[in-house]
This record gives sequence, C-alpha cells and structure tokens, in this order.
Amino acid sequence: MMRDLTNLLPRDRARSLLQLYFLRLSVVGVAMLTVVALAHGVFLLPTYLFLGNQVAEREASIASLQQSLAGSEEREVSERIASLTSDAAYLKGLGDAPHASAAIAAIVERGHAGVRLTGFSYAPPAGDALAKMTVTGVADSRESLRAYEQMLADQPFIDTTELPISAYAKEREIPFTITLTGSFKP
Repeated sequence: MMRDLTNLLPRDRARSLLQLYFLRLSVVGVAMLTVVALAHGVFLLPTYLFLGNQVAEREASIASLQQSLAGSEEREVSERIASLTSDAAYLKGLGDAPHASAAIAAIVERGHAGVRLTGFSYAPPAGDALAKMTVTGVADSRESLRAYEQMLADQPFIDTTELPISAYAKEREIPFTITLTGSFKP
C-alpha cells in the first residue's frame, strides 16, 4: 500500500462527503448518549422509588410521633388543669372552714376562773366529720373543772365534750384533757 493517496474527487464533493461523515458521526454520538442517558434513567428509577418510599415512611413516623407527643402534652395539660381545679376547690373550702386560730380564740375567750389552759390541738373537719380540738390544762378544783366543761358544752359551736372520769381522781391541781367536737364557728 502506498502512503500517498490521491483523492480524485472534486473539492466541493470531498467537502460534502466529509460533512456528511461528521454529520453521521455526530448522529451516532447523540444516539449513543441518548441510549446511555435512558439506561441510567432506567437504573435510577428503582432508587428513586425506594427513596420516595423511605421519605413517605419517615413522614408517617414523624406524624405519628407528633401525634403521640401532642397526646402526651394534652394529657399533661389535662392533669395540670385537674390539679389546679382540685387546688382551687380546696382553697375555696378553706375560706368556709373554721380556722385553728378562730377556734382557739373562741375557746380562750370563754375562759373560766380556776382553770389554766396549757395546750391546744386542732384537727379541721374532714369530709362529713366535724372538727376536733383537744384542750389541756390544769384546774384548781373538781368544781371549777366541772363548771368549765359544762360551760364549753353549752356553747353553740361545740357539739360534744369528752372529759375522762379519771380527771376527777385528784381534788386539787387537776390536770385534764377535754376533747371537743363541733363546727367551731362562733
């Protein structure tokens, strides 16, 4: 074979053949790129579908967590409201309930000669039960102790008085404990 080949075609015909060659070559190149792009698109389709499914699952999981979080927050708010309501009812009841200071003042105001009071114990009313107060002291004589107990029993805000009989064992300087029940609202 010879190295120097001579082209016998006219120049414009050789140029048109060269243009036609490059046109065919570019069409084949574009067709190859299109086939490769379509193949990659087909291979990416399962990945796209998988990721779309994963996103949907995560969104559902987030929605579920938000709903359970909202539910727990609602429960916390409901519990807090119930607690505040019960506290408000308790505080309202305190306004109507007799106070220890008022009950003690009512007992001290009705002091009696010959009786010295040394201690008080007060239990507010609970439910249907009446309030209770325990009064301790020392009486000079049996008569002053009996008169003091009778005077307490005659008060309209005291329902019952309980004084043990053993308190009358001594004649002078008698220590006593009287248990009073009632409303204690003078």
